Amino acid sequence: MPGLNVFKRLLQCLFCAGTTLMLLFIVFGGGVDSFPFNHFYWVQADTSKIPSANADVTRWTFWGVCKLSDWSSAAYDSCPGLGPAVPISPIDNFGNSTVGIPTDFINNRDNYYYLSRFSFAFILIALIFSGIGFIGSLFALFWQSMANVITFFVSLSLLFCLVASCLITAVSVMTRNQFHKEHLDAKINAASFGMIWASTGCLLILVLLSCTHMSVRAYKERKEGQSENIGPFSQQTPGGVAQPEEFANNQGQNESSGIRFFKIRRHQDKTENGSIV
Repeated sequence: MPGLNVFKRLLQCLFCAGTTLMLLFIVFGGGVDSFPFNHFYWVQADTSKIPSANADVTRWTFWGVCKLSDWSSAAYDSCPGLGPAVPISPIDNFGNSTVGIPTDFINNRDNYYYLSRFSFAFILIALIFSGIGFIGSLFALFWQSMANVITFFVSLSLLFCLVASCLITAVSVMTRNQFHKEHLDAKINAASFGMIWASTGCLLILVLLSCTHMSVRAYKERKEGQSENIGPFSQQTPGGVAQPEEFANNQGQNESSGIRFFKIRRHQDKTENGSIV
C-alpha cells in the first residue's frame, strides 16, 4: 500500500519537526529577551528577603537568572551574566551570600547545582539527535532505507530528553518547595514543563511508530522469502502434500525403466527355454 507508507513517512516527518521545534524553544528560553522566548523559564520565586538578589522576583532559566519588579510582569528588568547551563542554585546565583537563602540550598548545594546543569547538557544532546532525525525523515520521504537511521537517532534523542525532563523537573520542584517552606511565593512554569514533556511524548511515539514499521516490514520480507523458496520447486497434490516435480518425474522414469527391464528379461528366458528344447 504505497499511499499508507507515504502517510506514515509524512507523519514521522511532522513529529520530528514538531519535537525539534519544541526543544529549540526550551533550549533558548530565557536566553532571548523577546517574545516568545521570554515566556519560558523553570522557576519563579519571591526573592525580596534575599538582599544579594537585588530583585523582588527572580526567574531561573537555562541561561541564568532574570530579575522582575512585579510578580505578574512578563518583561524582564535585567538578566545579568547570561550564559549556558547556569545552575538553579541561589547560593551560586547571588554571589555566594547565605543571607536570606533557604537552608537547604546551602546544605545540599551540590544537588541543585548538578541536577540543573546536567539537565541542560542532556536536553542539548537530545536537540542535536532530534535535528538529525528530522533531516533523516526528510530523506526518508524518497529513500526508504533511511528508516533505520531515523529510528537510531530518535531513540537516542528520547533517552537524553527523558533524562533531562526528569532532572529539570526534580530540581525545579525542589526549589519551589524550599521557598514555600520559608513562606515565600514560588511557582514552576507550566509552559516550559508542558513543552519538555510533550517533546518526550512525541519522541516516544516516534520510536514506537518506527519500531512497529520495521517489525511489520521484516515480517513481510520473511514471508516473501519463504514463498520464493518454496514456490518454484513444489506443487500442491490433491492429498495436500507438496511433492517436488523433479522427484515425480524421476520416479516415473524409474518405474518405466523397471517395466522395460522385466519385459526384456522375460523375453530372454523364453529364448533360452526354446533353445534348450
